[in-house]
Amino acid sequence: MDNATMAIFVHEIKNQCLYTEGAFNVFNQSFEQKASTGVFFAAQSTLLAVSQLACIIWPSSSRSRKRGEEIRKVLGLKESHPLNNSRVRALWDKGDEKLEKWISDTKGGNVIFDHLGEISLLDPNSFTEQNIYRLYDPKTSILYFRGDGYNMQAISNAVADIYTRVTQVHQTMFPDHYKKEGDAGSNDNADEKPKAKKATKKTTKKKPTAKKPAKKPAKKTVKKKKTS
Repeated sequence: MDNATMAIFVHEIKNQCLYTEGAFNVFNQSFEQKASTGVFFAAQSTLLAVSQLACIIWPSSSRSRKRGEEIRKVLGLKESHPLNNSRVRALWDKGDEKLEKWISDTKGGNVIFDHLGEISLLDPNSFTEQNIYRLYDPKTSILYFRGDGYNMQAISNAVADIYTRVTQVHQTMFPDHYKKEGDAGSNDNADEKPKAKKATKKTTKKKPTAKKPAKKPAKKTVKKKKTS
């Protein structure tokens, strides 16, 4: 890969890390305000950016494998990195078909949508994890989506690691850019290390109970009718 091509990939990886940081900021602020719509919007934005990172750095297609190897070498990343995850890479692929399959698989059972709170406070006999479409548990930092769990704290830490590495490379590739770091309004100041905000550093101390704001029902459970 030539230097110009690598520079573009490096710049885009850095941008995706910044987008993840922004999404985590909204995520944390929304959680503090018990705004479930904001929490799940930000969580989805986070997973979208993280999926992009994983696809660029650990591509699954054979024709892109060499590109991934070269990028990981430049960034000093190993195969065993937490974001090297096939579920994360394929999270948004054929999303409509995955939704249709989830609906089919959970037919006849109770399903949970957009629940913000500890899963341990729910009746374990009324559902299974497979029947959770969207839920965030602040105690465990796990976001459930279509029956799968994603540890938001682990994702935050993994993105912060990539950001540290890619910023160092970015500085060597774009030295003129960092000479302007004192300019007002620059979002790429090398001294301002964006941190993918830890999803639960401020929120794990909060233990949501059944006393939720009346305007925001904590749990939406739908009894799905069996069909012949």
